[in-house]
Amino acid sequence: MSDSVSLSKPAAATSFPPGVKYIIGNEAAERFSFYGMKAILYAHMVSLYVGFQDKEGLDKAVLAAAESKATAITHLFNAGVYAFPMIGAILADRLLGKFKVIFWISMLYCVGHGVLSIGDHTALGMYIGLTCIAVGAGGIKPCVSANVGDQFTSANANLIPKVYQMFYFSINFGSFFSTLLIPWLYKHPDLGPKYGPMVAFAVPGVLMGIATFIFWLGKNRFVKIPPKPGGRLGMLDFIGAVLFFLPFVAAVFAREFIEAGVEGSALADLLGTTRKAVWSIIGAFSVVSLGAGIMVFNHRQELEPDPGFLAVMLYSFRNQKKRQPGMGFFEVATERYGQEGAEGPPAVLRIMLVFSMVSVFWALFDQHSSTWIKQAGLMNLTIDLFGNTMALSASQIPALNPLMVMMIIPLLNFGVYRPLERFGFNFSPLRRMTAGMFLTAVAFGAATWLQAHIEAAPKGSVPVSWQMIQYWLITTAEVLVSVTGLEFAYTQAPRSMKSTIMGFWLLCVTFGNLLVVFLAPLEETLALSEFFGLFAVLMAGAATAFAGLAYMYKGKSYLQGG
Repeated sequence: MSDSVSLSKPAAATSFPPGVKYIIGNEAAERFSFYGMKAILYAHMVSLYVGFQDKEGLDKAVLAAAESKATAITHLFNAGVYAFPMIGAILADRLLGKFKVIFWISMLYCVGHGVLSIGDHTALGMYIGLTCIAVGAGGIKPCVSANVGDQFTSANANLIPKVYQMFYFSINFGSFFSTLLIPWLYKHPDLGPKYGPMVAFAVPGVLMGIATFIFWLGKNRFVKIPPKPGGRLGMLDFIGAVLFFLPFVAAVFAREFIEAGVEGSALADLLGTTRKAVWSIIGAFSVVSLGAGIMVFNHRQELEPDPGFLAVMLYSFRNQKKRQPGMGFFEVATERYGQEGAEGPPAVLRIMLVFSMVSVFWALFDQHSSTWIKQAGLMNLTIDLFGNTMALSASQIPALNPLMVMMIIPLLNFGVYRPLERFGFNFSPLRRMTAGMFLTAVAFGAATWLQAHIEAAPKGSVPVSWQMIQYWLITTAEVLVSVTGLEFAYTQAPRSMKSTIMGFWLLCVTFGNLLVVFLAPLEETLALSEFFGLFAVLMAGAATAFAGLAYMYKGKSYLQGG
């Protein structure tokens, strides 16, 4: 087959498809880019909010306020990254196809890194750059892993587990080295405080440009599954999704805008607005957007019914008069959408109920890129490595997470899962996730204990190596909850609802980060040990609730050909 021919269906072969190497190379470079930028984000935002003054001479209240706001912005960015996949998935699956979405949104991603590098010393520059990256990273996130699966057929399906292992390894490989390198550049003495941040934010942009170029090189090697339905119907699907999504974006991001001080600002003087007026404008915008979304959705269904989650839900509500005695609420949709279509909404709702507690896990896990960096900054950051003393940056310590992921996955597979199977114990996905939820509470319990010791000791005297305990616990919990949750969500959702449930899984990450944004102001009034303790208690409650929901869960597996 000619290298210049773009495939339209998977090639029947017993070796890796030709496009895989481009996807793996792209993913390693893109993850290097993302995690490198994220490694320095919290520390840089703290410095930005205190006007790049020496933190040692700052008033404690001023520093606490800056740290609180930096925590909020870091997690608001995380929330955006995991909210936008809902739109990226619809744009790729229904209108443009995965290749076009990945390539063109990657360009926006590169622009975001460029803005961060140029505008690193201004809040506006940081906000614009972070928004571009959130849209870019979120837009391509649901497409890349699905693009891997598109390259295979039943002839080489035995290679899929191996390629996904390579794919996951490339993510953690890029993350590990970028989390070490970028903070080093950020604090490099030869670059200084002016050029260090500029270069540190620029390098991830260069890597993202390389990632985009690598992906473009494979344009004629990829299997390209055409979008369905495409055309006019696909455009209506996309427009409707955006209209439904905009009120959520406005409400979430407007909070930071308003709390930052609209009242009394130059912008407020220009518009003649107050906080209350801005909220009124946002409310009116949301109502109009939702109304327009409903109109577009109804028009699309009139042209051609689509067996999606919302369509089946609305059809069931509107046709309850047709329900016969003994029929379930959604069974009225069987005639129009078939049995599996009618089973979709209740299956999704059951999974959503169980996953509602997983948001709390993400609220804790993602703090390794914010409050745990703050904790590391209070510790002794010099380590002894093979007889050599090395000084680390607090922003480099999160590199422990990807390093440990690469160690823990095989340890769990060979040291836990397989022995339990041999003894006849069914360590099901929900049991694994329950164990991970409780382990997360233990991780923050360890962080609370460590922070209490830090606060009782002279500053910078507690070795940062003690953080390895909580990192090992939280990373093990990540493998138990995150990796297993993806598997569980995919198998339990009917075929027509798999995109819906995967989108909700990612929204769990968004809601978890929004919880941190909501609680971040407590950093100004609580000691950090108390802040960690609050989350440990919250996680213990969520884990207990999850265990109860998991015990009561009655589901059904939906697999291809099943």
